[in-house]
Amino acid sequence: MENNGQVQAKKPSKFRPVWEKYLKPELWQTLKGPAGTLTLGKKFFNLAGGFDITYFLIVIGLVVFGLVTHYSASYQNKKQLGFAIAGIVLMLIISNVSVKVYREYSALFIGICIILLFLVLTRTDYNGTHRWLFFFQPSEIAKIAFIMYLAYLMDKYKKFHDTTLQFWIFLCITGFFGVMLLLESHLSGAILFLCMGYAMMWYAGMPKKWFFIITAIVVFFLLVIIWKPRTLLMIPGIKEYQVNRIIIWKKILGNGEITAKERINDARQILQSLYGIGSGGLFGVGFGQSGQKVSNLSEKANDFIFAVLAEEGGFIAAVFMLFLFGWLVYRGFKIAHQSRTYFGALLVLGISTQMALQVLINVAVATSVLPNTGISLPFFSEGGTSLLFSLASMGLVLGVSKDKRKEKPEVKENAEG
Repeated sequence: MENNGQVQAKKPSKFRPVWEKYLKPELWQTLKGPAGTLTLGKKFFNLAGGFDITYFLIVIGLVVFGLVTHYSASYQNKKQLGFAIAGIVLMLIISNVSVKVYREYSALFIGICIILLFLVLTRTDYNGTHRWLFFFQPSEIAKIAFIMYLAYLMDKYKKFHDTTLQFWIFLCITGFFGVMLLLESHLSGAILFLCMGYAMMWYAGMPKKWFFIITAIVVFFLLVIIWKPRTLLMIPGIKEYQVNRIIIWKKILGNGEITAKERINDARQILQSLYGIGSGGLFGVGFGQSGQKVSNLSEKANDFIFAVLAEEGGFIAAVFMLFLFGWLVYRGFKIAHQSRTYFGALLVLGISTQMALQVLINVAVATSVLPNTGISLPFFSEGGTSLLFSLASMGLVLGVSKDKRKEKPEVKENAEG
């Protein structure tokens, strides 16, 4: 445009400085080129530079293992495969976004998730639960937002971590999300959120005496619930079928008598899961040869997919899966230790803890170590959005691994020494 013989320069987009500041150079150079996103495919593999390659390969191994197991359990893998590919692309993109972005926008992220958690209460699903909003479960994305926001607050107020007041503030924040999940009748989700928040408070170094006091109180109430399961109905959001699962669990552990009605209703899933795991033996019955998945195990591709894995692959396959998850969590803790920022370290510790807890709870339920709570096995259980968000969280860990310390932190010398 000409004005009095001078050419007026075009104003740069107000969004451009933000992206140039926060995106990794490889991704920014890809997106700003003449062909825009058309050049993404050509430069796609350049996005994988600089992060923990061992962690990345473990994730890919778990995804492939999960897809194979899911196909055997359901014989329908196209949709799950599509979400896996999309999730891996998303993971690589997220790994190239600066960790500063997630810190600065964590409050906005958690605010959106809180709105979604309230909205989901307006929709009723199976057995009176409130978990699905259109095509996804808000609790899945809320896991990431919750961890991110706690890491942000703990980083911002880290000089107050040794105070009792801050312990109770963070405990109330964690309790709020636990209550939201209970209102959805999502007991396993509530337990997961409470454990994640509790663990992150421990990592942050908050007063240890309160951890022992609160833990003792929780253990006492758990013993009361185990002794008298119906006292659980006093908690808002708890349903009759959830109490029945605890009753069945007590009968199985105590070798009690299970009625014919219970065998075809509340006890059916866990009994068929135990039959499947037991019949797998050391080496399993062979890929695709599970007998329980044909008609007896209705949640074979979801919460009880571990039973199919253990039946077809035996003890060896089950241990190998647990080894991969254990290795993933170990590498995550190592990445957290090497993180250059306190926020990055807490973010990775939270994600690694969430992954470990979810796997342990799922396997414990399938083997009747814990009552049936209905929690999925990451990378294995059916559910596209769950797989997508799990891979997104792995992208966050990979992003932090790129931002590791260049050298060891200085050790403060003792003034007297």
